[in-house]
Amino acid sequence: MTAADDQVSGTQNEEESMGLPSSSPQWSDDAPKGGKAVLNRILKDGAKVPLFLGQTLVKSLRDLGYNSTTSAVCEHVDNAIQWCASEVRIYFNEAGKGVGYRLDVLVLENGQGMAPHVLKVATAFGGSMVYESRTGIGRYGMGMKAAALSMSPVLDIYSWQEAQAIYCTTVDVEDIGGNRSNLIEISDPVLVNELPSEVANILVRPMVYPKNPQETQVIFASDPNELRERLGKSGTIVFMPNCDRLTYR
Repeated sequence: MTAADDQVSGTQNEEESMGLPSSSPQWSDDAPKGGKAVLNRILKDGAKVPLFLGQTLVKSLRDLGYNSTTSAVCEHVDNAIQWCASEVRIYFNEAGKGVGYRLDVLVLENGQGMAPHVLKVATAFGGSMVYESRTGIGRYGMGMKAAALSMSPVLDIYSWQEAQAIYCTTVDVEDIGGNRSNLIEISDPVLVNELPSEVANILVRPMVYPKNPQETQVIFASDPNELRERLGKSGTIVFMPNCDRLTYR
């Protein structure tokens, strides 16, 4: 327990003995620990209060806005169309069995892609290159993140405007929830020469459904070498691993 926790606990005991409502946070055990640390710091020291508590806001957004997987996936398709994609592929990939089972969702599109600084802005909640513009589909800089987190606690974005120069950013609800900083900043995108295997394998292997995949599916690429070529000069992949909130109707 920190000094801030001790201070708040003492205040709570005094209020309870006087029959007053508690002014200390009554958070559940599952609440983001980083958010609780920030709030206790504010209550104890009178620290500046951010407009948004990122630790709790990001987790809360998982429960707001999208009540079906279909509408959430369509948000990513809309974004692809907005940025001039002529091909959009959607994958639901099952892997493992029993306790090791997982279901990943991936959206691949061949649109304009994003430069690193644009990708960083696009990863921020409210970050938009077309804010309030009525000329396209996207508008407020919330849809991609909220749609992805409605399905998975992790969002990985890969984007490129040059062949084999892929930049990646991640939004991880648990990592953000554990952050004890009053101001949570977006990390700089990381340059990767190749997609990680968990992403690449989805694009080069046939799905288990429908049956007879070699006859009924058009595989994006047959092997890693062809994958590098097929990704082209620009595009974006939105990857949502280990989804825990999918709807099936």
